[in-house]
Amino acid sequence: MNPIRILLACCVLFVSAAQAAPAAPNFILGIVPVHSARVLAERYEPLRTYLEKTLKKPVRIESAPDFRRFHERTLRGDFDLTVTPAHFARIAQKDAGLQPLAQFTPDHDSLLIYAADRPLANFKDLKGKQLAVIDRLAITVTAALQFLETQGLEADRDYQVVEHRTHASAAYALISGLSAAAVSSSQGMLQMPDDLRRKLVVQKHIADIPAFVLIAKAGMDKAQAEQLKKTLLAFPNEAEGIDFLGHTGYTTLIPANEAAMKRADPYLKETRKALK
Repeated sequence: MNPIRILLACCVLFVSAAQAAPAAPNFILGIVPVHSARVLAERYEPLRTYLEKTLKKPVRIESAPDFRRFHERTLRGDFDLTVTPAHFARIAQKDAGLQPLAQFTPDHDSLLIYAADRPLANFKDLKGKQLAVIDRLAITVTAALQFLETQGLEADRDYQVVEHRTHASAAYALISGLSAAAVSSSQGMLQMPDDLRRKLVVQKHIADIPAFVLIAKAGMDKAQAEQLKKTLLAFPNEAEGIDFLGHTGYTTLIPANEAAMKRADPYLKETRKALK
């Protein structure tokens, strides 16, 4: 056969084989929408890169427009690995059999904040005004609303809860005078611009909240889940992990366990009610 024809035949065969070979399935990393899509992608890029390198398959970050739809996607099994708030992780574990693997430390917290030039003398000053929050389903917000109830203030009766896309946008609502107070966290305030953060005052540290939990989808093989857990626990010691921790305020990842998961139980009743 003519050498040129042989070469052409080999090229066609190679192209056909490449087209016929199944592409490696993407590993989907679901991230709770606590930031804009752009910031979320930037913040978790080190984890995505690390997982792609160690799992040897493409890893894609996905989220949702809000906490409710993100939780629905989690329960539906849209994500192979999900970074989610502790109360969502606990519900996913109990209701859908998802497997908790690891958890960030230190804890989150729930903070009631106000603008430095518009201080609240006491919690009763919130009556008839707006409380800015990132999402009503956030565990930090659930803790804050429960606390305010102990102070005789009921959401949607005594004050209005107004949701904002990010912690920073909730804080801007304070600075502009649209809201009298806001719910945030130390991690949330860390992500705000310095000039904005300097205009805020923490009125009340409401509670320490379990940090985000990393959970594997329900159908994942037990051995695969155990290997993924080992991979995650090694992350803080890798270059990508050091980079990630330096930008998020976390110190490390620890194994998830039942005692830690139970810490979210006090928030489940209100969360389930809000999800209806």
